[in-house]
Amino acid sequence: MNTPLQNSVPPSPQRPPQAPATATNGAHKSPVAGATKRQSNPRFPIQLRINITVEMNKSLARIAQKLLLPEGTIGRLGLMQYLQANDPEYRGG
Repeated sequence: MNTPLQNSVPPSPQRPPQAPATATNGAHKSPVAGATKRQSNPRFPIQLRINITVEMNKSLARIAQKLLLPEGTIGRLGLMQYLQANDPEYRGG
């Protein structure tokens, strides 16, 4: 009998379970139906959505407030640093 795999650890009762990431890694090809179309930044034409923990969100909000930068910009800077350190073919963006 085929049964779906079950998590061996149940989700914490203190926070709801996270939704799984999309198969396209969050890059959107078309806007969600009914959503207002946002202007895209020609320098950054791809949108990436990620799931983060509550603790990560709190920390990100503190850093964003301290640096006076949007949370998305801080995430992009972190990704750029990671790619520069770990991908020899990454040339910056």
